[in-house]
Amino acid sequence: MQPRTLYKKQMGLYLALILGTLGLTVVLGHAEEAHFGINLSNSKEPIELRSDSLEIRDKEEVAVFSGNVSIVQGERLMQTSQLIVYYDKTHKAIDENKKNIESTSPVGFDVTGIKKMEALGKVYIKIATQVATGDKGIFDRQSNRMILTGDKVVLKDNNNVATGCKLTVHMESGKAFLEGCQAFEKKNRASIILKSSQK
Repeated sequence: MQPRTLYKKQMGLYLALILGTLGLTVVLGHAEEAHFGINLSNSKEPIELRSDSLEIRDKEEVAVFSGNVSIVQGERLMQTSQLIVYYDKTHKAIDENKKNIESTSPVGFDVTGIKKMEALGKVYIKIATQVATGDKGIFDRQSNRMILTGDKVVLKDNNNVATGCKLTVHMESGKAFLEGCQAFEKKNRASIILKSSQK
């Protein structure tokens, strides 16, 4: 059996992400779930997005948040150096009567029109005791996937730690795949450390 296939069978790590449809749910070998990340579509909690600067290129349907980017929604937090948001300023929305309507945002974009987001430069996502870190995050609403990459992608839940170089999360199913790193024609394996909590 290949190490990658064996690893996927042994891992037992499931994640779901909703940020744009983003929010990360981490389950590390137990049944407890926690919504993790930023939910831009369904939550009633407001989203607070801060950065040192914002550039909106409306003709290109792109917004660039640069410098100390922070997204907060309730107890959820995401931080990165730069966030590039690709949006559709004219998109279909569903009104209260469950009918499709044409929606146009006067300020360029709104939450429901987000197509894809790229977080660049030390991506940090946290809720309660759960943390995910990497160097780049891509949140694609069309494919309903989140990909977190970096020299070291780390997932922590209390004392439990999983590391690799590429994390792919299928948001609808909640399944995640953590891959090891490529280094000088050798593939390093992904790893997980589970510590028992002593009470």
